[in-house]
Amino acid sequence: MMKIRSLFVMALLGALVGCAGSVGPGPGAGDNSGMMDGPCNECGTQGDIKLKISKEVSYREWNPAAYGRLDSNAVVGVFQTLKVTAKRPEKCKMCHSFSADALDFDLAHIEDSLFAKAFPKMKRELMLPGMRLPEEDSLYIDTLSRHILASKIADGKTLASFEPWEGRDGIEQTFVREIPPQFKDFMNNIASRYGIRYASIPIVLEVEMDPKLGKSGGYTWKIVWSLWDMRYGELVFLTYSSFVAETTSRVAPEKEWSVPFAPRLWKMFSTDLSKLENH
Repeated sequence: MMKIRSLFVMALLGALVGCAGSVGPGPGAGDNSGMMDGPCNECGTQGDIKLKISKEVSYREWNPAAYGRLDSNAVVGVFQTLKVTAKRPEKCKMCHSFSADALDFDLAHIEDSLFAKAFPKMKRELMLPGMRLPEEDSLYIDTLSRHILASKIADGKTLASFEPWEGRDGIEQTFVREIPPQFKDFMNNIASRYGIRYASIPIVLEVEMDPKLGKSGGYTWKIVWSLWDMRYGELVFLTYSSFVAETTSRVAPEKEWSVPFAPRLWKMFSTDLSKLENH
């Protein structure tokens, strides 16, 4: 299967993490979006990044009916992360390649690999202008993003907030969320307009770099990731993951921030939910 997004991501990340110069965080990177660092003199010369994961909180829920009718031959629309916050200190040697865009591309590479492994027949289409989307539809998709982030489907809080999930450590449950009719209709329209059945949507991602963590720095990670059945306007599953990643090696975490999240997302794809009890 030709994994267009994966190839695109790898090429872009190669440019981002190179040592040719400094790269500051791009738009959406938080309060430090204008900062720049000097060239990296050591990146890529000390071996692999090795991380220790601690302070982990995880939660996942799935709609049994939607999951039970999952069509592994269908077309899934791949959305960019709707809200990315990239935090970093003012002085941060390991942050030269760190930005909101780099985080999203790095996550996309992980997603693509896992989808290809779990659903080799599922066709993935990038929901980007000039790809699955006509250029003139970018504002239409921006409207969808705002609808999702503003939707209150968990404890009266919007999906733009981590608050509903942070106190649910270790909970795994079947759950059928009530989706507002207007929001459901909007999703139905997306499905018919672009010929997709599902949509993978990383909703919120927040990463904060901390040079004081571990041997060579580290970061904190928070994400809400979701899969939707657009035809029915239903949430198939949602997972929340947060943790602290600190280095145990001399190599700073200047790339591949999403790697620790991969096994946590794969757990959702690979579990036989018919044999899993709520807990």
